[in-house]
Amino acid sequence: MGAIKAKILVIDDEQIVHESCNRILTEEGYEVKSAFTGQEGFKKIEEEQFDLVITDLKMPGISGMEALKKIKQDNPNIGIVMVTGYSTAETAVEAMKLGAFDYLPKPFTPDELISVINKAVEKKRVLLETKHLESAYRDATKAISSSLNLNEVLDLIVKSVVNLLKVKGCGVNLLDDTRKKLETRVAFGLSDNYLAKGPLDADKSVTESIEGKTVFIEDIAKDHRVQYPEEAKKEGIVSILSIPLKAKEKVIGVLRVYTGELRRFNDREMEMVNKLAEQAGIAVVNAKLYKDIKDDYESLKKELPPHLADKLSKK
Repeated sequence: MGAIKAKILVIDDEQIVHESCNRILTEEGYEVKSAFTGQEGFKKIEEEQFDLVITDLKMPGISGMEALKKIKQDNPNIGIVMVTGYSTAETAVEAMKLGAFDYLPKPFTPDELISVINKAVEKKRVLLETKHLESAYRDATKAISSSLNLNEVLDLIVKSVVNLLKVKGCGVNLLDDTRKKLETRVAFGLSDNYLAKGPLDADKSVTESIEGKTVFIEDIAKDHRVQYPEEAKKEGIVSILSIPLKAKEKVIGVLRVYTGELRRFNDREMEMVNKLAEQAGIAVVNAKLYKDIKDDYESLKKELPPHLADKLSKK
């Protein structure tokens, strides 16, 4: 047998339910443990780590609903599936409101059990992945907001994208004054050879991004929009996600994400990277405003009499 898919605790007062769940789910690659009362189930959860709990609704002593409430309160990351022979719409809705992943009425077939458990395990995986992503994103934005230095902020952003999405690399490319060339301002995870491949022409390098559209190139080997396909291939780049950087709705550059394997990004990942791209755009605008203010300040000093300019410099 291969790796264990997940560890499951079955809480039910009927021996036949335990035997059925154990036989069906073990064959599917799950590790299954048993508890015949809610109290026994709580004890096992204290002693061992479980990914999922299957609990009966009607049990002597602690009911399934009470077990659901306590487990979710003490162990919010454990997924729960309710099983009962007294299925009603009201109890199903209540169970789901309290945090149950799904609801399975008795009697159930092996296929029904497997389907519900597979979905519950996948739902838990996605929820944990989302929690991790959100936590990492909060840490990244906190670090980014603590700096006023443009290069430092952009460097934090590209590193955060790579760490959050687990990708090969990321770079920020800004349009020059002519708006015909893209200049790489910062990059992370990319070799010096690749970064020195040549100038990026705005009208040849994923032009839709310069026009304000997010573009995903799943396989660079099959897409003509990549300006340097051979160099990208040598670098080990397979997919490119290109997101426009904007300042007051005007595109000022692009944030590009590079992967080393074929992959797609889910909605949550896209939301995160778009927010980071938005922060990059804001950082560029703030840096320009700061430079303009600084230049005005220096110009003002030059126009003032020496004694007043000296006083201004000391403030």
